[in-house]
Amino acid sequence: MGDNKQINKKNQKKKSKDHGNKKQTTFAMGKFFIILALLGGLASFYLYTIISTSELPQPDMNEYWGLYPMNPKPDLSIRPFKIEFSDVIVNDLRERLLHRRPFTPPLENAGFTYGFNSDFLTRVLDYWKNNYNFKDREQFFNKYNHYKTNIQGLDIHFMHLKPNVSSSISVVPLLLMHGWPGSIREFYELIPLLTKQTPGYSFVFEVIVPSMPGFGFSQGAARPGLSASKMAVIMANLMKRIGHEHYYVQGGDLGHTVGSIMATLFQDNVLGFHSNMPTLMLNPWANFYVFLGSFWPSLIVEPELESRMYPLGEHAARLIEESGYMHIQATKPDTIGTALTDSPAGLAAYILEKFSTWTNPSFKQANDGNLLSKYILTHLLDNIMVYWVTNSITTSCRVYAETLNKKELSLSFDSIPTSVPTWGIKFKHELAYHPDSILKLKYKNYLQSTVVEDGGHFAAFENPEIMAKDIFEAVDTFRQFHLKSNLPPKESKEKVNNVPVKTIYEFTAKDINGKEVKLAKYKGHVLIVVNVASECGLTDTNYKQLNELYEKYSTTKNLRILAFPCNQFGGQEPGSEKDILIFTKNRGVKFDLFEKVEVNGENAHPLFKFLKSTQSGTLGDFIKWNFSKFIIDKNGVPVERLGPNVNPLDMEPLLAKYW
Repeated sequence: MGDNKQINKKNQKKKSKDHGNKKQTTFAMGKFFIILALLGGLASFYLYTIISTSELPQPDMNEYWGLYPMNPKPDLSIRPFKIEFSDVIVNDLRERLLHRRPFTPPLENAGFTYGFNSDFLTRVLDYWKNNYNFKDREQFFNKYNHYKTNIQGLDIHFMHLKPNVSSSISVVPLLLMHGWPGSIREFYELIPLLTKQTPGYSFVFEVIVPSMPGFGFSQGAARPGLSASKMAVIMANLMKRIGHEHYYVQGGDLGHTVGSIMATLFQDNVLGFHSNMPTLMLNPWANFYVFLGSFWPSLIVEPELESRMYPLGEHAARLIEESGYMHIQATKPDTIGTALTDSPAGLAAYILEKFSTWTNPSFKQANDGNLLSKYILTHLLDNIMVYWVTNSITTSCRVYAETLNKKELSLSFDSIPTSVPTWGIKFKHELAYHPDSILKLKYKNYLQSTVVEDGGHFAAFENPEIMAKDIFEAVDTFRQFHLKSNLPPKESKEKVNNVPVKTIYEFTAKDINGKEVKLAKYKGHVLIVVNVASECGLTDTNYKQLNELYEKYSTTKNLRILAFPCNQFGGQEPGSEKDILIFTKNRGVKFDLFEKVEVNGENAHPLFKFLKSTQSGTLGDFIKWNFSKFIIDKNGVPVERLGPNVNPLDMEPLLAKYW
C-alpha cells in the first residue's frame, strides 16, 4: 500500500510537471509568434521606407519571352487547339506507375500531418493506372473550344466559350485565371453556369480561360523574369488579341495576384475585379493593422469573423506550415521541378496534398486527407494530367522565384491604389483573411465581400455554384457602379491631317483586291459597315440576309454595304484575301468587300476606331464579335450601331429612317 501511495505521488508529480511543461511550451510558442508578428510589422515598415513606391510602373507591352533568334514575322493568328493524351504518354505513365518503388509506410495515426499518406497514395496511383479512362478524359477536356496564339514570343493557350442567347441579353467578357497548383480544369464545372442565362440578370458571360504562362498548355519563358506582373501584361495582350478592350477579371491564388496587377496597370481596360482570395499580403500598412488587431481585434475585424484572423499566433503557425512549398519554389524551383517531372507518384502527392490541407486544415488528421469528401478522384487526376502531359511543373514553379524577389517586390503593387471596382468572396478555410477595412487600402472602390462559412482555396473546383452566383452578383454591381459614375460620352479622337474627323468620307481603305478606295465615293448613299468572317456560326445567316438587303435596296434606295473581313474573333477568318474572295463568290456576294483588317486594339483600322468612338457599344467601345454593324447616313455620319445577334433583315425599319 505504501509503495502504491508512493507511486501515485510520483505519477501525480510527473503529471503536474508535464502539465507545467505543456503550459510553459504553449506560453513560449504564443510568445514566439507575438514576437514574430512584431518583428514582421517592424520589418514591413522598414521595407516600406526602403522599397515602397506609389508610382505606377510603366509596363513593356512588347517584352519578348520566347527563344532567340526572334521571328521577324511571327504568326499572330488565333489557332484552334486540341488536347491530346497520346498513347506514347499514357503508356509511359502506366509503366512508371507499375514499376514505382515501394513507399515508406506512414507513421501510426499520422494522417496527412507528415504530408501525403503513402497508404492512400497507393490507392490513388492504382486508380490512376487501372481505372482512369484516358481517352474518355481527353474527350472531356475537348468539350470546350481551345485555342493558341503567340504573344510576346510565347504560345499562350486559352479556352473561349461564347453563350448562345437572344439579342436582348448582353454578353460581357470575363477573364478567369487559375493559380498554382491548379489549372484550367478547375473551371470546367463553373463555365456552363456562367455562359447560360440566369434569372434576374440581363447579361451573360463570354468566358476566356487561359493556361497561365508556363502552366499547362501555355509555353514557359526562355529566360528569367516572367513574374506575376509580366504575366499581367501577357493577359492584357491576350484579351486585346481576342478583341476585347474592356473586360472583367476573376482570379484566386496566382490568378488573384495577376488580376490585381491588371486592375492596377490597366485601369482603363478592367471593368471590375472579382477575387476569391482578396488579400494584401505585401502591403506594409495591411501587415501593421493585422498586428495591431492582435491586441484590439475589434479595431480591425467584425467580432463574428475575428476567429478567421486571431489568435494571430495560430494563424501565423498555419501559414508557416503551409508555405514550405513556397520557400522551395521561390529559391530552387528547378530542383523540385526535376524530381516531380520524373515521378508521377511524386507529382500526384505534391499537388494533391494541397487539395486536402488547403481545402480544410482539419483534413490533415484523416488518413485519406478527406479528399474524397469534397472532390472526385477522376477530377483531381484531371488536374494532375494537365501538369504531367505538358511537362510544365518546373515552369509553373518558377513563377514564385520570379515574383518573390527584391526587384519584383520593389514594384509594391499591393501598395498602389486602383479605382477599378472590386469584389471579394471569402471562404472560411482560405489560407489568409483580410477584412474589407484593410482591402480598401488598395482597392478604393472595394464594393462588397461575400463571406462563406465553408470552403477553401480551390473555390471554383470545390464550390462552382457558389462562385457562379457570386460572380453574377459582383458583375451586376460593377455595371451599376459604372452607370452611376455618369461619365460623359466620349468624343471622337480620330483625326486626319490633325483635323478632327466628322464623317467616314475622310478615310481610305483597300478593297479585297488591294486597290485603294476613297470612301468619299459613297457620298449620298446610306451605308452598312460590317466586320465579317467565313467560319463563324453567324456567317450563313448574315451573308444571306446582307445579300437580300443589297438586292432589295441598292437600286431603289442607293444602299451600299461595306464588308471588312476580320480574324480577331475566334480565328474565324483565317484565309487570305484570295481565299475570302473565292468564298464570297461561291455565295454570290454582290456588295463591296475590303481587305482583311483589325477592328480592335492598337492596330485597328482608322475607320473602325472612328466608328467605335462615335457609336459606343453596350459595355465599351470595342467590337464584341463578327458581324457587328454600323449604319451610316447620307452625310457620312455614323448613326446606328447593332450587335452581332441582330440579323440584317431586322435592320430594315432602322434603315428606312435614313433613306
